[in-house]
Amino acid sequence: MRCYFLFSRFGPGLLAAVLLSLLGVSSHAELYKYKNEDGVTVLDSYVPARYVKNGYTILSLDGRVLEIVPRALSDAEIRSRDALLAEQQRVEREIREQKIADQNLLRLYSTPADVTRARDTKLASMESFINTQQGNLRRLQTQKRQLESSLADVERSGGTIGKERLDRIRTLEGRMQQIEAEVQDKRDEMEVLSANFNTDLKRVRELYRN
Repeated sequence: MRCYFLFSRFGPGLLAAVLLSLLGVSSHAELYKYKNEDGVTVLDSYVPARYVKNGYTILSLDGRVLEIVPRALSDAEIRSRDALLAEQQRVEREIREQKIADQNLLRLYSTPADVTRARDTKLASMESFINTQQGNLRRLQTQKRQLESSLADVERSGGTIGKERLDRIRTLEGRMQQIEAEVQDKRDEMEVLSANFNTDLKRVRELYRN
């Protein structure tokens, strides 16, 4: 039997007595409160399937709320909920990753000055490599000029330039291009490393301030 009530007209005790008498069920039974399509609040021993998605309340026969089942979310609400959850997970992941990164930094560097020293040592080593390679490049350039000059003398004297001498020039040019590429790569690496060290230095300073 389905019952419609204006609950403000009944006290808890009277409500329980009325429900027990009307429904003829034990005091351990549960009731379900929901709204129908007319917006009328209904008390019943079950919730019709078509109303479940709108949410309902489970009551004891003395009027106590046992459980509130919320309405089903719309597709838009589900997407919004999932997006919010994904954002929360992203933030939590970033916090965990930052914590690990901070722990690693503090293991590497006891003070901000340690970061500066490590940076300067590394950059100096890379600069030394560049200087060495540039010295090698200058020597190869000198060898190439000398070889080209000797070949020019052969041409002026009407002689024939052998293939091995031309191959030697091509070999020098190839090695020079390789050194130039290595130098540029090292300069790019220095730029990235310097930026990374500056980021570490800033973070270590923040950690030591905290």
